Amino acid sequence: MSTSPVPDWVRRKQAGTRWPSNTHPHNSSPRDFLTGLSSTHPELEDQSLLAWGLEQSESIEGPRAQIDVLVSRGSNIEWSDNISDEDLEAKLAATSEDATEKSLQVFFINTRACEVGWLPGNFSIRPQALRSLMKAGLSKTTLSGIYMLEGTWAKMGNHCFQHQDDLGNLSSFEVCYRNSSGWNNGPAFTQFVRTRFNRTYFCINYPSRAIVRLKEYIEQDSNLLYRDFFLDLLAAHESLKEHQFNIGDRREQLLKHERKYEDEHIQFNHATRELHRLTRDWHTLGQDCIDLHVQLKFLQDSHKKYVQNLHHSQSAWEVDTSMSTGESFEVLISECDNCARWTTVYRDRTNIRINLLFHLANQRESRTNTDIATSTAKVAEQTQRDSVSMITIAAVTMLFLPGTFVSAILSTTFFEFGHDGLSVSGQWWVLPVATIPLMVIVAGVWLRWQHVRLRKREANLKVT
Repeated sequence: MSTSPVPDWVRRKQAGTRWPSNTHPHNSSPRDFLTGLSSTHPELEDQSLLAWGLEQSESIEGPRAQIDVLVSRGSNIEWSDNISDEDLEAKLAATSEDATEKSLQVFFINTRACEVGWLPGNFSIRPQALRSLMKAGLSKTTLSGIYMLEGTWAKMGNHCFQHQDDLGNLSSFEVCYRNSSGWNNGPAFTQFVRTRFNRTYFCINYPSRAIVRLKEYIEQDSNLLYRDFFLDLLAAHESLKEHQFNIGDRREQLLKHERKYEDEHIQFNHATRELHRLTRDWHTLGQDCIDLHVQLKFLQDSHKKYVQNLHHSQSAWEVDTSMSTGESFEVLISECDNCARWTTVYRDRTNIRINLLFHLANQRESRTNTDIATSTAKVAEQTQRDSVSMITIAAVTMLFLPGTFVSAILSTTFFEFGHDGLSVSGQWWVLPVATIPLMVIVAGVWLRWQHVRLRKREANLKVT
């Protein structure tokens, strides 16, 4: 299988938000090969939804899902990367020829190259390949979970189905669940079907890092492929590492904020927005940790049920008793609990930091108001001093203004002081005739200017 050793937690952009415009009509007719397949739990299957989803997979444009197949018979292992529909059908036919030999077949289905849907690539599996996969055991319930519009939040429930033969012995054991392989990789689906001689896995968007680890392990010991719930534990461990990476990344962001206690070095607007984003991430990470914990508990319970059925079954199923994978589930559950607790702690610390910024901002505002009040008091004091000076000037002006006025009138050519006393010109009336109209004109211009200013101010107030 063509995979890169780059860890899954490396951040990359996922579009995966588009959805077909012709939504599920609830009245599509089931396809022929759908009706030909048996249903063990028809109450959980929506035939019209499946028919609609198959129609979308036929008409969808863009990259198609890549299917890689791992087949193991005894100690012989064969990988087939990016297999074609014809080769897939032929390989399945060859696998079913010998049903009495211990075997394992794993179908790794990668839909992330397509950007349509929340998976993304809900409709990128080719219909012919899908037909072969369903004949191999891919359940309609899993397909219903993939084709559902509300799958972003309405997650498919965990399934653990047991089937008995006519004598009441276990004939097949099936586990199906939806998990998350990290924020940057989207949801994933895993279905495991075990019969007496055969184990079949359908892994949709299985973590690439887990595949790299799987190849390394089976090169050392091919029998690890037959270890019960081995692939499930690998994927769960990678999901847990993804959560640990995300928690550690946001922990560093929080510590950068907590190291700043001098408010003059804090940009309150920017810091508050960053902390609110951190709080949102902590809530999401906390929910993801809870979901992973629930998934691990489900797998642990399924493993217990699986082992009990094998021990009580009379059909002589092969059971690996050398090592119990149940112990691995206990370790992962413990680590997941630790992540959930620390997520809660960091979320509370982020909220404490937000409250601290709020109080620091209030203190800074109080200091600013105090400085403004001090400056205002100084301005008022200076204004008072200026007022005293103006009053002094006005008082002096009042003392000299009457004399100045009389001197100005008498100093005109209409009045003349001589040896014979005061003589008044016969044209003295020119002075009041010229002065009084000019006073009226100046006063009128000033009043008109004030009136225009008031009207403009009222108009601006109405606009605002």
